[in-house]
Amino acid sequence: MSDLLYWLALRNVSNLGIQKSRILLEVFLTPQKIFEASPSDLKAIKGIGDVIVRSLGEKERLISEAERELIRLKEREISIITLLDPFYPELLKEISDPPLVLFLKGSFSSQDKNSIAVIGTRTPDYYGRTVASQLCSKIIACNFTIVSGMARGIDTIAHRTAIKSGGRTIAVMGCGLDIAYPPENLKLMEDISVHGAVISEFPLGTEPQSCNFPKRNRIISGLSRGVLVVQAREKSGTIHTVNAALEQGREVYAVPGPIDKELSRGTNYLIKEGAKLVEDIQDIMEELVLSTDVPSGEKSVIPEMAGSEKEIYSFISMEPIHIDEIIRKTSMDTGKVLGILSILEVHGLIRRIEGNFFVRF
Repeated sequence: MSDLLYWLALRNVSNLGIQKSRILLEVFLTPQKIFEASPSDLKAIKGIGDVIVRSLGEKERLISEAERELIRLKEREISIITLLDPFYPELLKEISDPPLVLFLKGSFSSQDKNSIAVIGTRTPDYYGRTVASQLCSKIIACNFTIVSGMARGIDTIAHRTAIKSGGRTIAVMGCGLDIAYPPENLKLMEDISVHGAVISEFPLGTEPQSCNFPKRNRIISGLSRGVLVVQAREKSGTIHTVNAALEQGREVYAVPGPIDKELSRGTNYLIKEGAKLVEDIQDIMEELVLSTDVPSGEKSVIPEMAGSEKEIYSFISMEPIHIDEIIRKTSMDTGKVLGILSILEVHGLIRRIEGNFFVRF
């Protein structure tokens, strides 16, 4: 009988849970030996009482259900990775409650040991979308994998940018892998399975209920060496992932935003509470890799500018600023400002958007 059947059966044992399953595995070494153990041997283990012993006694039913589940998984070309599998992510194995079983479409890679989670609001503004895209492309350039939760907004931008930049990305779902959530991300889900992995600890048919997402969030942070929050409201679900990251000893990074914007309240709060402020990729990488691992093209270009160019560049951020506002802030005449803006555009440092607004590239 396939060892996977016993893993699926163990995961489905009522009242057992991850922690007690791990205790049993430490004693009996494999799920099969757990099911073959006598009631007296099981009850000799602290925390294992009559209720769990009776549940484990339903071996035939549990195995039968596991057989049917395994057939459905094979039909959908979904792989199973167990806690003791050599391909199980090492970082995830370190957390206090790693999933016993992961369902996977796609594949893991040795590169994934260097992963960064990118998360944030489902309704980012222009600033949030721009920052997320720019930082994610630079994360990929540093040969890191991007992990996120496939939600609308920042999550979706993170996954799409990773693929567009030729990198790897992992999507952690809060439902079964036979469900695309949100529905409009079905094509993205398929693309990620080619350029990384779509994973879930939930069996097929599990709907994306709200109670599933805190469990999903611990996996997002558990797979990652650090968590980057791009935009978040003060009372955002993103904070749950941050809390999980802190409990797991992961680095937390946050992008600052305008103090009068609701979408920046969460990230500004995190920075105030000790998250590392992120303005560029170097702010993330200096704690995760040697600075030489960051592509030279990502280093700051500001010191190489002339004084007037640096002055105007300093007024331009990810938040669009109108040309009249730039002119007002300088003591230069309009012609000179326009000339410098053109130079900055040519060098790919800024770009003009509709309405004579400028943003950093």
